[in-house]
Amino acid sequence: MISVILPIYNVEKYLIKCIESIINQTYKDLEIILVDDGSTDSSGKICDEFATKDNRIKVIHKKNGGLSSARNIGLDICKGNYISFIDSDDYIELDMYEKMIKIIVNKKVDIVSCNYNHIYNNKKVAFFKVGVDELIKNKNLLYEKIFTYSNFDLVVFNKLYKATIFENIRFPVGISPAEDLNILYDIINISNKFYCLSEALYNKIERSEGLSHTTKIKDYLNNVEAYEKLLKKIQNDKTLDYNKILKICSDNLFIHYKHLLDKIYMLNNMMYSDLEKNTIKSIYYLYDKDLLKNKDRRKVYLLKISPNLYKKYRILSNKWKEYRGRRK
Repeated sequence: MISVILPIYNVEKYLIKCIESIINQTYKDLEIILVDDGSTDSSGKICDEFATKDNRIKVIHKKNGGLSSARNIGLDICKGNYISFIDSDDYIELDMYEKMIKIIVNKKVDIVSCNYNHIYNNKKVAFFKVGVDELIKNKNLLYEKIFTYSNFDLVVFNKLYKATIFENIRFPVGISPAEDLNILYDIINISNKFYCLSEALYNKIERSEGLSHTTKIKDYLNNVEAYEKLLKKIQNDKTLDYNKILKICSDNLFIHYKHLLDKIYMLNNMMYSDLEKNTIKSIYYLYDKDLLKNKDRRKVYLLKISPNLYKKYRILSNKWKEYRGRRK
């Protein structure tokens, strides 16, 4: 049986389509756990209505505690041999679980992942460009796939897991939006074989009010700290090639440092002066170790020779982006 864990918060516009895509799966042996995380719209009512129609559905109503706490409650009560997480504003193809369960059983893997579509203005664009399925046994190779966005990545929503993986793993409560990244090492560490399906079986709705769109400096900082913690764990794991993974990961890490620094500049508050210094120091480390692409090295070079000019350039660039966003 597959336990499908669905955290829900104020998604009445998308929820019916999401739940229907799960209950109508060609693979029927499902336990569907709907965790209403203190919704203030009709999401909770929609959950209850579906539960009266399908006895595979369990509904949990709880005080709002965030995505991680909702997922963790699902993990605490689920009974399946396999676990899947779905975001409640997305939907899945009707044969997703049938195809995934065949792979995870026949190939004897711990995790099977599929390609997924980004949907914006009713247009579908597949996230991965790789056109072949892959069986991966080497964890160094898996990290390379993750940080080059090649057939496998760090998100949990497009995957099917053996339930034993989550016996002692829970999502970090109070840390958003880096929930998935914070448990990535632990999940990979306890697993041995991974399978990547090139077919896009999951559909991710892009919406401006979604959780992935943030303006809080704490969220930018959480992303940076999650990457740093992950790299520290990898460095301490002698079975992994830390230097190679750091080189592959550095471009993503730089992007998060840059976003954090941009946010500090835009807030222009002295309380973030130490954070600004530490962030710049971390950026310089990537530069000095020659871990950045040439286009990023040019940006850091400007920061090195003229911090004030770089700051003015980034503030103007971000204000222009905000202006264009308001005009759309």
